[in-house]
Amino acid sequence: MANHVYFNIQIEGLTEEQYDCLFKTEEITRTREDGSKWSTHELLEVHEQPFMSNVERTYDKDGWIEGAYQWYCDNCGAKWVNIDDWESGMITGHSAWSMPTPMVENMLEYASNRFGVELRARMTYEDEFRNFIGIDEFETFLVDGEYCVSTDEDYIDGSNLTEMVEEKFDCDCGDDDFEWFDEYKDTGICPQEWIDEVVYNYFETGELNDTV
Repeated sequence: MANHVYFNIQIEGLTEEQYDCLFKTEEITRTREDGSKWSTHELLEVHEQPFMSNVERTYDKDGWIEGAYQWYCDNCGAKWVNIDDWESGMITGHSAWSMPTPMVENMLEYASNRFGVELRARMTYEDEFRNFIGIDEFETFLVDGEYCVSTDEDYIDGSNLTEMVEEKFDCDCGDDDFEWFDEYKDTGICPQEWIDEVVYNYFETGELNDTV
């Protein structure tokens, strides 16, 4: 099973109407256990979204994108990406093994060129087992009448977090007696809860430190 990488994306510079134009849903009818039906609107697959419309792709006879694995890796940054929520200006979701940096770049390039505005975005992400975490900052700018995207990546390997825990608690996280979810010795602090606070503070402030 692939590791899930959870991400949050915040875009600045779009009106609510412009933001809504980035996404497309379809009405789905489902059947309950008693046979009755109900309808809901669900987001289309990422490759069918307006914000990916400028990226070339071909489809097979069954209507599925050809070379989907490589297409998603090249244009989205992961072999698959699920957007779970996109309302209220915050995009949340999860992807396989890596963060969807190229997807955000395509999203911003599409939006800037469609609406003629400069945009900024910020994405925080973390692997479900904290193999890595990070913050990507994006900004669009004009070059010869076309908007391009610059990306500033702050990728932090999980080993850095482990080292922080070992320094904080003067311990060896690989020791059989070490427990992430128990209060450590006489500190009264749970290592897992402490590193959670460190990571969430990093997402909020952009600074990774042990002062929380």
